[in-house]
Amino acid sequence: MGRSRSAQVRHGNNHIAVQEQETDSPLLPIAHLEALHRIAPERVDWVFEQTQTEGEFRRAETRRVNTLVFAERLLSMFSGLAIGLAALGIAGYLALHGSQWVAGVIGGTTVVGLVTVFVVGNRARNTAADPP
Repeated sequence: MGRSRSAQVRHGNNHIAVQEQETDSPLLPIAHLEALHRIAPERVDWVFEQTQTEGEFRRAETRRVNTLVFAERLLSMFSGLAIGLAALGIAGYLALHGSQWVAGVIGGTTVVGLVTVFVVGNRARNTAADPP
């Protein structure tokens, strides 16, 4: 979506106008392209080439960011799984060798901690995705 603002000032015979246009589209508005064609016709093709280059860059950047976010989430899940399995393995080892209380504390806090991290992390991610 775009926003457009303009201001004009008149003082006697003097007149000044300022216009600002903000857009998320990579292509200039048609009126601007027509004005550019009247001033410098060879630059219109350049604008289209630059727009194509910018679009390709944006798509590549989006793909790269999405890939890295996916890899980060997978790594986080596998790390949580490895930590959980290691802690539960240690708790099982300690329980078999006579330290049931310590094993219970380690196993219990591990499970509670991992569940809390995944639930709170999922809730925070869903809250951040909701528009205001």
